This record gives sequence, structure tokens and C-alpha cells, in this order.
Amino acid sequence: GLCPERDFKVECGGFSNRPVYSLKHVPDTSLLVTSGPPDSSLQVWQVSAEDSDVIKCVSAIPTANGTGQPWAKIATISARAPWVLHGSRLNSVQITEVESRKNVYMAASRNSEELSGLAFLDCNTLLLCCAKGQLCLADVRQPQSPLEAASVPS
Repeated sequence: GLCPERDFKVECGGFSNRPVYSLKHVPDTSLLVTSGPPDSSLQVWQVSAEDSDVIKCVSAIPTANGTGQPWAKIATISARAPWVLHGSRLNSVQITEVESRKNVYMAASRNSEELSGLAFLDCNTLLLCCAKGQLCLADVRQPQSPLEAASVPS
């Protein structure tokens, strides 16, 4: 991951004209993905080569339910290709290929519970945590299957 003072240093100003609530580095690339208000869209940033300290916006990843949604939670992986897992609610979770912005996976859920976090367990398995504490597992290889609630020991 990125470490302040080692990998970057902000002396003044910033690199984004909107609030950044979440920032993730895309493994094996020089890309960063950010999310934050006013909507659930994502911004993709390129960190310049070592001779420059410029971070520039290279693209945006819109979401289907972008307006009125809380900011998207994000996780990244680079197993098959650079992917970003993102969503603000259980029924809006998706995986997008970072460079092509192609939708790779969309979770099948009717539950609109707000998410507090999400993560890749491996390149095929996702863990989603709802704001009220319910954990769900999803398998990328079965995009139309419903999300399964994970049993959590007391």
C-alpha cells in the first residue's frame, strides 16, 4: 500500500476538487481510485513517474444509481486485470475493470441495506459488510446467484 511521506507528500493544496473519503492503490499499477461526495462515482488517478510529483485524473467510473446514494466503498485487486469493487448499498455492488471501465460483475440482491465495507477475499470471492452488521459472501464466477449471508460465530 501507499505510505505518507514515503510514497507521497502533500506540501500544499491537493489533487482533487471534491472530498476524498476513500483512496485505494490499484496493485501493480501507478493508479489510484478515490470515492467521496457528492455522489457514488469513482475517480481514477495516475501517479506520475519518479521525476514528477503530479497526480492527474485520468477517468471517472460512473455508477448506475449515482445520484442520491452515499459515497461508494471501494476495494482493489489486480489478479486478472486491475479491478475495483465498489458500491454504497448491497444492491449496487459491482466490479469494474479500472482501465477499460467495463462492468465485470454486478451483485444480485434486492436488499438495499447500506454498506459499511467491502473486500476481495481472493480474485473470485467478495466479502460485504452491511451497516447493521450482516456479512455477505459473493462469488464472481456466479454473477446471477443471490448474495449469501455469512454465518458469524457469537
